[in-house]
Amino acid sequence: MASLSDVLFAATALVYLIASGVYLAFLAGSTKGTTASRLGPWLLGIGVVMHATHIVVSSLVLHVCPVEGVHFGLSVLSLCACAAFLGVRIRYRVDAVGAFVAPLALTFLVASHFVAATSDASASMGSAILPLHVTVNLLGDALFTLAFGAAVGYLLQERQLKNKHFTGLFQRLPPLDALDQAEHKFLLAGFPLLTIGILTVTIWAQKVELGGPADVARAIFGYATWVLFAGVLLMRAAAGWRGRRAAYGTIAGFGLSVIVLLIYLFRSTSTQLASVDVQVYSGRDQASSLHEVAHL
Repeated sequence: MASLSDVLFAATALVYLIASGVYLAFLAGSTKGTTASRLGPWLLGIGVVMHATHIVVSSLVLHVCPVEGVHFGLSVLSLCACAAFLGVRIRYRVDAVGAFVAPLALTFLVASHFVAATSDASASMGSAILPLHVTVNLLGDALFTLAFGAAVGYLLQERQLKNKHFTGLFQRLPPLDALDQAEHKFLLAGFPLLTIGILTVTIWAQKVELGGPADVARAIFGYATWVLFAGVLLMRAAAGWRGRRAAYGTIAGFGLSVIVLLIYLFRSTSTQLASVDVQVYSGRDQASSLHEVAHL
């Protein structure tokens, strides 16, 4: 079963890698738009199915709930981002956003392979709050990934228009209005999920003992992400923010959400190393005690 999980992981990573190459080649002008719009989604669709199977098999092998630990959290995030992209790409005409989604999905998938497959240490409280918190955050981050891709695409397209480059990349990217609307819709859909995540982590923090540097930093950046995204949406509704300013705000908010993920990774890695150190020292103490008893 473990070998099957490894095979599925490698195959999924390979499919995501090929899909990334197809989309990036499309943006670079090496392939036709019809190739990217047909082959790219098919590859991502195959990758999503294989990815979901990999998560199911791995969770059965390791006996870890996919929404309780960082290990599967990153993997589920990349899966959700690809699935969300496949679900909305036709409606919002944002095929080119796959050039940002596929590489990010590959990055998160590979990163999950190097993180300890353990649940969060605070999950011992036996509450459903943690799985709910992780689930809504992962879904929200998946939508923010799409918003980030649309925002970057908007800035690239605006630059092409400003420099009067009406061929090449300009023709392969969606119109500015389509990118702006897609970015707003993705942000609008992800914000309630982020809000639920903020509320659940606040309730969770009251039930467990938190306060380490990683926990404090995670809370600060989490609240900062919420404030920034709320500001972008509010300014769009109240002050008519569109285009570049909204794109920069979305990119900055996505950057903060990535920092929160990195803190999760740092905390998980630190916890794993601390556990290993405790086991090593415990083993040394037992060996020392046995040695003393032997001399008695």
